[in-house]
Amino acid sequence: MDFLPQTTAWCLLGSNLGQRDVLLRRAVFALGDTAGIELIRASSILETAPWGRIDQPPFLNAAVELKTSLEPEALLDRFQAIEAELGRVRTGERWTARTIDLDLALYGDQVIRTERLRVPHEQLSNRAFAMALLLELCPDLRDPERDRLYSELLEDRFRQIAEEDRAARAAVRSGLDLPVSPENSPRTGTARGPLLWNLDALRDLELQAVTEPEIRDADSFPAESEGDTTLCFLYQSRSPEETERLAEAMAHPFKGGEAVALAGNLGAGKTCFARGLARGLGIRSPITSPSYVLVKTYEGRLTLHHADFYRLSGTETALEAKDRFGAPAEAPDLASLGLEDVVDDPGAVVLIEWADRYPHWLEPPFWLVQIAGAGDAPRLILARRLVRHPGETR
Repeated sequence: MDFLPQTTAWCLLGSNLGQRDVLLRRAVFALGDTAGIELIRASSILETAPWGRIDQPPFLNAAVELKTSLEPEALLDRFQAIEAELGRVRTGERWTARTIDLDLALYGDQVIRTERLRVPHEQLSNRAFAMALLLELCPDLRDPERDRLYSELLEDRFRQIAEEDRAARAAVRSGLDLPVSPENSPRTGTARGPLLWNLDALRDLELQAVTEPEIRDADSFPAESEGDTTLCFLYQSRSPEETERLAEAMAHPFKGGEAVALAGNLGAGKTCFARGLARGLGIRSPITSPSYVLVKTYEGRLTLHHADFYRLSGTETALEAKDRFGAPAEAPDLASLGLEDVVDDPGAVVLIEWADRYPHWLEPPFWLVQIAGAGDAPRLILARRLVRHPGETR
């Protein structure tokens, strides 16, 4: 079998409109769910002052390291497609507010100068926060154009910022109005927690906000308000056992009435997730996918109704249709399938595999858990607790 050559690339992400933390995680999940792209590691999230134009909200920024078989311009095409999927509208103006921004900062050691693409990113060495995020992923990262370490370039930028601030303060004392650099304090931005979660972080939080969404114990776990999501996390699993442990941790604080919509391709690990969720509910009997019946019921600390919509006929999934949660044509209803009482059981947890085929059947709030990956590759798991169907208005 021939394997395409892989290149290490670094992507910078930013958002200053909407639920910024949710948008960052959805963008990274979309990258990891792309053929020819593998997520290697992710930085923490920094909140930074706007750069270039200051009359706009602050940004959340992060960086990810990727392995990719895509050529640079094909990678750029995918970045722009993800931006469009997440609501970015391009106006032609530079440095404006946006729901999401994906920049190709570096592509291996290549220097690229085309009409569409400039790599290394032309403003990278002017943005202390961007260099700091990349250095978090790779401390020895070099600028291929200047053949200098980015750690050295970052120190140069810090010295330049200090000089600019001294000049600005001296000007103010002289009666002039010159701005102090927004990068001066803190030096690169304010930490807002991890972009990618691990099991230890999830256990520490104990997921109290599953049933008490007003709790705000951690900066980046509860999603920012005024959106369709009250909780959001992105997790990378490197084995089926790790997927089970994640689901188990997620289920520990559940109470009756929770619903989980589970989506992912065949072989992504949905049944592994179901096993872990059941274990977190105190269920010890073996969990198998209900492939030949519509729903199986298990008893533990809570009842688990485990349904599978894979064999139901349907049109395109809502997730494939950019989170369009409308009813497919000629869809059966819950009552005709005998599932109405199962979905509305207040003393149970409902887990539905392939729920993206008929997502209108679930009334918010519910968890939407998406799994990306296949074969031996790591899995990305994006979990969001939705209080509205995506796209709905209040």
